Formats: sequence, structure tokens, C-alpha cells
Amino acid sequence: MSNDVAVQTRDFGGCTILTVPGDLDAALADEIRWAANAADSRHVVVDLGRAGSVDASAATALVGLHERARARGGGVCVVTRELGVRAQFEQVAPGFAPRCYDQIGDALEASMSDRDAAPADLA
Repeated sequence: MSNDVAVQTRDFGGCTILTVPGDLDAALADEIRWAANAADSRHVVVDLGRAGSVDASAATALVGLHERARARGGGVCVVTRELGVRAQFEQVAPGFAPRCYDQIGDALEASMSDRDAAPADLA
């Protein structure tokens, strides 16, 4: 995979969508972390739809991002259909891994529901 294409970032109703151009390695994980911090969003959807594999250090970095977002009242959702990618996250953090969805629409719906529920939880 070429690193010529960077992680794409866009906002969707207060959720930050990060689209990864291919397999997720440590360098792209650093880029995801940077992009998520720059967006300052508590709700992040990481689209790994083009990734066939995830480096163990990258999975660890995404789990860390998820834990930091959860501490701020948000979270990370991952879009992937690859069972190996899902298994990599569960291996790194059993029970604490980001939620995985097959479709970006489902991930956005879950993220937006979490966002909308957050103020009610604080009341």
C-alpha cells in the first residue's frame, strides 16, 4: 500500500469520520490520532472499509483513542466487514474494543445516538 493518500477527515453532524485508504499500519494510526485530536470530536467513526488488515500497534492506538473518547463522554465506532480486523481489536482489548459495524450508516447512527443521549445522561 502506498502512503501517498492520507486519512480523509470530514464532519457529519458533530461526528468526525476518518476514512483510511487501505490497510491500517502504525503510521496511519498516528495520522488517525492526529486527525481526531485536531477535530476535537468526542464521537469518531473510523472507516476501515478498504483495510484487509490492521497492524497490532495500530489496533492498540485505536483502542487508546476509543478509551480517551469514552472518558470525554464519546467513543469510536469502526466500519469493517473483515472478521480478521474485528478480531485484532478484540485481541488487543477484550471487552473494551471500539464497536464494529458493517456499514458506515450503521456506525454513524450509533455514534449520533450516543451523542444525542449524552446530555440526558448528565442530567
